Amino acid sequence: MDKIKHLILPLLATVITIIGSGISTTKANNFLTFYFFSQDKILHLSCYFVLQLLWSYGLNKITKWPLLMSLVITIGVGILMEVCQYLFFEGRLFEFLDIIANICGSLIGALVFIKIIK
Repeated sequence: MDKIKHLILPLLATVITIIGSGISTTKANNFLTFYFFSQDKILHLSCYFVLQLLWSYGLNKITKWPLLMSLVITIGVGILMEVCQYLFFEGRLFEFLDIIANICGSLIGALVFIKIIK
């Protein structure tokens, strides 16, 4: 039970991210000049940055490979959610740049975690 308590916050954050991924968005971002740096991509990067930090911290208490495991989880969730958006959520699209933003957020989170624990 002691190990599970370290995973409550990352699990909760993952559930919130999954729910948020299913919410339909407007086309407002189409008017932005720099597509990759639109508010949507910054939101993706930020969410996966936080997820990575939470998973790294939680797994750091219970495994020898917290960074590897947390990267697999966060990158996996990011890719899976884009596929699920395309297949199951009306008004949502599969966007490759969302996956890139998710991965960038996860990698930046991993780098920050490395700096924090040193």
